[in-house]
Amino acid sequence: MSDLANLSTIIDRRIKEAALAFCKSRGLKLRYLIEQALVEQLEDEIDLESYHERRKEETIPLEEILLRRKKTKPSQKKRKH
Repeated sequence: MSDLANLSTIIDRRIKEAALAFCKSRGLKLRYLIEQALVEQLEDEIDLESYHERRKEETIPLEEILLRRKKTKPSQKKRKH
């Protein structure tokens, strides 16, 4: 069973022509360009949702994290063999 599905849509002719020219100039298939654009859009939307859900969480500056790590890190002495 194939994981591929057919997708049909109607878009502005100028956009299609621009996409075809873009693909031709870069040696890409239109299917690849469209699939990547959809994936990127979905990822961006999911990232944005996550940002809005977490934007009010407390943040800790990197310097503080490094300082805490330094304080809790056991001292490591070099051993001579």
